[in-house]
Amino acid sequence: MNIPPTTRDEMTITNGTTTAAEQAAKQNAHSFLTEIPPEIEPGRRLLEKYSGFAPEDVDAHILNIRDKAWAVFPYGCIGSFAFLNLTPTIQEDDARYQTVAARLKAPGSTETFLDVGCCLGSLVRQLISDGVCRSDRLYGTDLQQRFLDLGYELFRDNDASNKATFVAGDMLDENDERLDVLTGKIDIIHAAAFFHLFEREGQVKAARRMVRFLRPGNPNAMIFGQDGGPKVEGWEKYVLDAESWRSMWEEAGGATGMSFRTETDVSSSDDWIRVQFAVY
Repeated sequence: MNIPPTTRDEMTITNGTTTAAEQAAKQNAHSFLTEIPPEIEPGRRLLEKYSGFAPEDVDAHILNIRDKAWAVFPYGCIGSFAFLNLTPTIQEDDARYQTVAARLKAPGSTETFLDVGCCLGSLVRQLISDGVCRSDRLYGTDLQQRFLDLGYELFRDNDASNKATFVAGDMLDENDERLDVLTGKIDIIHAAAFFHLFEREGQVKAARRMVRFLRPGNPNAMIFGQDGGPKVEGWEKYVLDAESWRSMWEEAGGATGMSFRTETDVSSSDDWIRVQFAVY
């Protein structure tokens, strides 16, 4: 789990003489892998199928893009190649994802999908590769515009061949007008390895912004995803268990005049917690 700097302007704000990026690079140095891990095999296959890379060319390309992304901001998910690890989301036994994919692929479907904290946009490309017609119904957002740009370089596509909309914006800034393009437009929101980036106040702000994105009047609107992290001191502030997830959405609902039904599946060991969640 990356516990990030509290500042939102991660690239420019300094703490004494050390920038937040430098602090994060030091903190996350252990996650910077020199070899591509087997966990991202679905991501490698996506690059071959969607982008047309020859198998022998994939690894060098991934390493090149990873290094560029690390230079943008050294998140642990960048150093560890987790931005291409689709396994936690697209598992065949993940009923929520399979239901969402079926809804998006249904003949005549007009439902829209947003991946919050999409990083380089891997999940959006996976949905396109899996047969979601009209990619203009797919959206992704991330704090870093450069990550979105690198997504096009990673997957060797562009906004002519890939009609999905990618928007850079700050989910914690209620006045960030760049995200207004998403307001009232989304039926399904996905957020993986996202909420743990913030303490409770930030999590509630992000939840309220997601609610603004939802299309009014759709009884099947949903927000789902997964999160997790090691049980280091203070982890409870970042990784939501069942009760904290329920109460967070109760608080977000009170601020938006709405009520929500929540679901959580928590798996825990002595040193790790993983939570899959949904909101309806």
